[in-house]
Amino acid sequence: MTKTQLHLTNFYQLVEEAGSLTALARKCGYDNSASLSQLKRRLETQAEDESARGIRPSLAAKLEAGMGKRKGWLSRDHSKDKEKAAARITAEAAENFIMPSEVVISTEGRFVTVTRNTRETQITLSLNLDGTGQSRLDTGVPFLNHMLDQIARHGMIDLEITCKGDTHVDDHHTVEDIGIVFGQALKQALGDKAGIRRYGHAYVPLDESLSRVVLDLSGRPGLIYNVDFVRAWIGRFDVDLFSEFFHGIVNHSMMTLHIDNLRGNNAHHQAETVFKAFGRALREAVEPDARLAGGMPSTKGTLTD
Repeated sequence: MTKTQLHLTNFYQLVEEAGSLTALARKCGYDNSASLSQLKRRLETQAEDESARGIRPSLAAKLEAGMGKRKGWLSRDHSKDKEKAAARITAEAAENFIMPSEVVISTEGRFVTVTRNTRETQITLSLNLDGTGQSRLDTGVPFLNHMLDQIARHGMIDLEITCKGDTHVDDHHTVEDIGIVFGQALKQALGDKAGIRRYGHAYVPLDESLSRVVLDLSGRPGLIYNVDFVRAWIGRFDVDLFSEFFHGIVNHSMMTLHIDNLRGNNAHHQAETVFKAFGRALREAVEPDARLAGGMPSTKGTLTD
């Protein structure tokens, strides 16, 4: 590489870092970019000339100072620095890499298994929309197991979940990520949604508590969540995490979901009525509609786009 080629390469980098030739001129104290435009043309013309002087020292110093570079920066080869930076970025990306979800769909019925592994959680979830309400749950969060069992039993969904999460930090990642995987599995199990009822709703009481859940398997994600818990914790479970769980389901199943706890003065009862109502509303929405005869429950002709 000639001296002029080296200067030209570094000059291009300064222009890129500044954002434009005009911006570089301003940073270096010029009223306009005319002088730097002339310099650029000269360097490009003389790039192959080994006898060319490149950028004179006084101008190089002005450019370096304007861009906060060390003296002599324009005369150094920075290609190795770029390689090191690229290697560092690659290493950081590898360190922070989150394994993508792996989805396996069975060929019988509406059954799906989803495995999702990240640095925070490793989850495998199996879902059968045409099940009998059976569940096998090992989430590492006992109260979440109890709530998921309500979805399975009242939704007549077979549900199996194993999760290894960073519960030594807190339960947030585990609860949220299980919601995400549940949503992914539901979306895969429903396919194009032809022949289903699409809408579901349920009111569920438990002693003094009453909750209403209404949902639409619309392909339009949205959560309206109105649950004012009477206390912040149920045992060791932070009730704020219920919202994270349902956000995960909504955003990854592409459903519209309205959850309202209409009354209640016992936090456990409030949560249980919400999950039971969600299970029953989901059961209604995913059921085949015999009168629809396999048709699409939308005047658009699709619920996936």
